[in-house]
Amino acid sequence: MSEIHTVLARHPELDGIHSRLTAFLDAHVPEPLTQDDPQPDWLGLRGEAASAGLTGIDINPLGRQHDLRRVAQGMAMFLAGRRDCDAREIFSSGHAAMALRHGSASLARHVHEQAVQQGHLVGVASSEPQSGSDLRGFETIVVDHDDHLVLSGRKGLISRVEESIGFVVFCKLVHRDDVGAVDLRGVPLSAVWLPMDAKGILTETTEPLGMKGWSFGHLHFVDVQLDKDCLLAEPGAGRRIFDTHFSAWRLMMALVCLGAASAAIRESAARTRQRTVGRTALAAIPSVAARMGSAAAEVNAATAWCFSLLERMDQGDIDAPGCSAAKAFATDAAFRAVDLALQLHGSHGYTRHTPMEKRLRDIRGLRIADGPNDTLYSVFAHTLLTQAPKAMESPAV
Repeated sequence: MSEIHTVLARHPELDGIHSRLTAFLDAHVPEPLTQDDPQPDWLGLRGEAASAGLTGIDINPLGRQHDLRRVAQGMAMFLAGRRDCDAREIFSSGHAAMALRHGSASLARHVHEQAVQQGHLVGVASSEPQSGSDLRGFETIVVDHDDHLVLSGRKGLISRVEESIGFVVFCKLVHRDDVGAVDLRGVPLSAVWLPMDAKGILTETTEPLGMKGWSFGHLHFVDVQLDKDCLLAEPGAGRRIFDTHFSAWRLMMALVCLGAASAAIRESAARTRQRTVGRTALAAIPSVAARMGSAAAEVNAATAWCFSLLERMDQGDIDAPGCSAAKAFATDAAFRAVDLALQLHGSHGYTRHTPMEKRLRDIRGLRIADGPNDTLYSVFAHTLLTQAPKAMESPAV
């Protein structure tokens, strides 16, 4: 596993958490899963990981000299992805990190107990059916009634819709006196904590193509009353919370896919050594070797880029456009690698008896989740284009 060995060579202080993560996965998900395999109780495994102290990796500092919490979480995601993309929820605080970092002291304590200590899941509700990931186009609103908040609207394309004990909901905050009088596109984004035991929440599930280990669907909010304490940070801070959190989260999802692709490449290497065409091993055919080498190079490059961005993030340097592009590049590279691996397994690869088809469906979903890849590439391109004139200026003499 050269990708992780490189990380450990740079950060040997992470060797202990690497051993603990590997031992946990070896005990509970010893081999990559196929769709035909009995599926683990993923939520139960998350509870066991919490008992083992493995759900707060991204919250608790791990190194004495350097804060490596995000690098450690990325390593956990890569290792989980090698077993199955649905294992991505076993480790780390996940979306609960937004409530932990931006909520009031009492809210943060409550969420920490639930999500980190007990292993419950927290989801995020951002996309809306009519606007997708267009943040300005959101129509879900939370109305400020001075002594309480009232949430109304609809969110779609949500994972963990049934398992989560709460959601961070991105919405537009308006005062009750301004309802219907303001253009919501001009209202800055806010974020609220939504406990799932609040009255007025309706859930609707649907069957996804992949990532079936967790529920998927929509949330409807019908005049859900919330305490003022449920507002995260200050009004209008939603975009800052979103960009900070998803810069890291996109890299985590990228590393899940890269872990799956890394496993697929290794399995395919073994397959091509054993399978022959006539008297020639498949691995000895130059075109096959070239395509496998290209796929492995892309996966290794994407993995290195993701960990480099996480290292910078742990030092306080968040490159949001770079994280967006890295997620897009990594999931595209992972998809191509698994597609090649399926091809090299022949007709057997196109069955539910190998992990390939499940990986392909799961990674396809993660190329859409948290921002579709075309949009993420555009974010990166916009930054390059708008910064290019300054970058090309000659330094003062």
